Amino acid sequence: MFNTRQEELDYLIKGLFRDERVAYCRYQVYEDKGMRVIAFVDSPQAEERLLEAVQSFSKNTAIQVKILGDDLPEQLKVAQVQIPVLDVRKDPRFRSERVRQLIFGEWMKVLEIGSQFSLIKDFNHGYIGYARNQGIAFCTPDRMKEICSKPLYQVHSRFAQIESLENITNSMWIALGSHVYTEDIENPAFETANGFYELIEGRLGVARRSQEDFEDNIRYFMGTPYLWGGSTVFGTDCSGLVGRLYHLAGKIIPRDADQQETVLKEIQPDERKFGDLIYFPGHVGMYLGGDLMLHANIYHGGVSVDNVFSPTDAYGRELMEKVTSIRRVEDGVFLV
Repeated sequence: MFNTRQEELDYLIKGLFRDERVAYCRYQVYEDKGMRVIAFVDSPQAEERLLEAVQSFSKNTAIQVKILGDDLPEQLKVAQVQIPVLDVRKDPRFRSERVRQLIFGEWMKVLEIGSQFSLIKDFNHGYIGYARNQGIAFCTPDRMKEICSKPLYQVHSRFAQIESLENITNSMWIALGSHVYTEDIENPAFETANGFYELIEGRLGVARRSQEDFEDNIRYFMGTPYLWGGSTVFGTDCSGLVGRLYHLAGKIIPRDADQQETVLKEIQPDERKFGDLIYFPGHVGMYLGGDLMLHANIYHGGVSVDNVFSPTDAYGRELMEKVTSIRRVEDGVFLV
């Protein structure tokens, strides 16, 4: 199967980090009185897995593993989104694929810093990619902990306007679900890694999981344009939509449809209820009841509702034929 021992080692390492969306490993193998491996990974857990695998492969293979971000100055080790929507890209260039989005107030670990883009790993999903430096504010882990020690509120209106208390020209509209940390929800001033802001217009609230709350948030998303890698009311894809709706309810599920379908509990079609997720090849939607499904799709150009289980048109029949499974987020929706 393998022509050389190095090919076998390459196969072993790539197998450990098969899902590059959430597992990062950059390595080089040298021939120097036997094989020598120098690797860079994203976490202590990845370091442990790699060391164990290489040592099992051959005790004569020397390996050195560095965890990205550990050598950065303290003031650059974490960062917070400081613009309404931050694109995370596959490669460090503007025209690279958008793999996901983060929104105002969300946090990330910084793995490497470049002149325009930094390699980051977000704290919610562990998703890895490149973010533009202009859209984030770097700070120390201690400052992040201090800010996050305050209660977390989310924007509970489709948009909210905020303004910097230190620079009145820095005013923006942030999206549903954006993060605000404050001791007093009645006091519109709050702290970020980029200084203090004031809420000018919009509504804040805590995560809620009732069917009524889900329905309110679904209304905000109706008609939102389809956007590959998106997850906001500015634009969203299918998995970004259902992930954001559950995030608004305080539940974090994997970012992409295939990741969700792998980990969520499967149920039978006749057990389906509001909030369950319906999966197709490369697609996902949320069941609303009455055989209807909410989803972000290219066919309609955005977020829409289609009849999947008793379809009346060709598109609905095509969807019904392609269902691969129905999954449930445990304790995801409090039904009324």
